[in-house]
Amino acid sequence: MSYIELHACSAFSFLRGGSFPEQLAEVAAELEMPALALLDRNGVYGAQRFSVAAREHGVRPIIGAELSMEDGSILPVLVENRTGYKNLCELLTQAHLRSEKGKCVVQWDELAEFAAGLVAYLGSARLQRANASPARTFGILPKRTSAKSSRMQNAFASTLQACAPQKRH
Repeated sequence: MSYIELHACSAFSFLRGGSFPEQLAEVAAELEMPALALLDRNGVYGAQRFSVAAREHGVRPIIGAELSMEDGSILPVLVENRTGYKNLCELLTQAHLRSEKGKCVVQWDELAEFAAGLVAYLGSARLQRANASPARTFGILPKRTSAKSSRMQNAFASTLQACAPQKRH
């Protein structure tokens, strides 16, 4: 089974990533990764450059963003389709317009409006904290069920489908 990085940041995420999107795509191809996800902080800054370069190298580009939430947590989201990209851009635009210059804060209660076409994931360290927060509104957490709930399984299946290798032309 191939490794797929689902949480890479480019140099457009200041002090978080050091490589340009084209370099990330090139290295992913050298490592024979079938796909790579680019999640810049509070934006899709390198998405276009990354998508072009990844396709040129035969790597499936996965676009997303790290969202800075109102409670200080970070919510990584992946774009599943065109609707998801549109929703992510609208969500980020709202957050940037509402926030002071240089800041971007997404409110938990606005996520439900933009959830279509997005896949969100939380690490186990954040799961307990998020279980008590409005994260449930976004549909990313089960309602006090086991970790193998159908919603989580569907999100996992969607991520695997999104990471399917592309055919080289």
